[in-house]
Amino acid sequence: MVKYIISHKNPDTDTICSSIVYSNYLNSENIEAVPIKLGNLNNETKFILEKFGFEIPITKLSLDENSEVILVDHNEETQSIDDLEKLKIVGIIDHHKFKLKTSEPLMIRAEVLGSTCSILSKIFFENGYDLSKNEASILIAAILSDTLFFRSPTTTNDDKLIVDRLNKVAKIPDLENFSLEMFEAKSDLGDISTEDLIKLDYKVFDFNGKKFGISVMETTNPNYGLSRKDEIIAKLKEIKKRENLDGILFSIVDILNEVNSTLFSDDFEKEVLFKVFKVKGEDNFVDLGNRVSRKKQLVPFLEKYFE
Repeated sequence: MVKYIISHKNPDTDTICSSIVYSNYLNSENIEAVPIKLGNLNNETKFILEKFGFEIPITKLSLDENSEVILVDHNEETQSIDDLEKLKIVGIIDHHKFKLKTSEPLMIRAEVLGSTCSILSKIFFENGYDLSKNEASILIAAILSDTLFFRSPTTTNDDKLIVDRLNKVAKIPDLENFSLEMFEAKSDLGDISTEDLIKLDYKVFDFNGKKFGISVMETTNPNYGLSRKDEIIAKLKEIKKRENLDGILFSIVDILNEVNSTLFSDDFEKEVLFKVFKVKGEDNFVDLGNRVSRKKQLVPFLEKYFE
């Protein structure tokens, strides 16, 4: 029976590269696997797949009941394929906190690492999988992307060691320059619509019954987002109402200077941000300093506040 390797909604580089290389690995073990995506790719991910010659995974927003699925880089129902409860989850590989409840045992590999591709790399090393040069390259790209070239507080020493080992196969001559090429591709947003900008890296979280949407724009050009401040705030208000959210945030993360400028929709978020992070917001804007990781520096504190 085919296993669908599912990346999360509003996919980033880590989740897409995870789904591709893990599918290749399973197929090499005579287990039929197909990577699928749940939304459009950002420019960074497109750049990486084109550079190293990989096809973009097919899009499927629903699957037949009882289809077997493996979730990569996520485990929360709000971030996964619709009607997940009708599918059979046979595996999860993730580096985030766990929320999902399952009705039966399954294969889970979770580690405190900077990216899911770091976890997968360890699986491949352990099982003697013969990574191709291009597979090693996109694994490196995903790790560099999720750790912001090791700037993010989610980075571990293992991530650096894994990249070193992968690069013995990939042979990327200058990893720092390569990371800058990736980040510049991600930052080249052109005339993208306001909603698409917000939804590029957008996740919905359930904080003890409070539904929060948190979007992150990681960029080498923060002025692009800040110059569109008014239209972004207006769209945040619209999305909040349409998706019946309790709160919504849009963080503009300056990758190079490690600074987070966050926009929000109304006074509820303003009060929450003040109580949680002790910062004052004016004109629907707040400076969150060096809190550049949604996973480690935003979500855990918001979750604790609403407990």
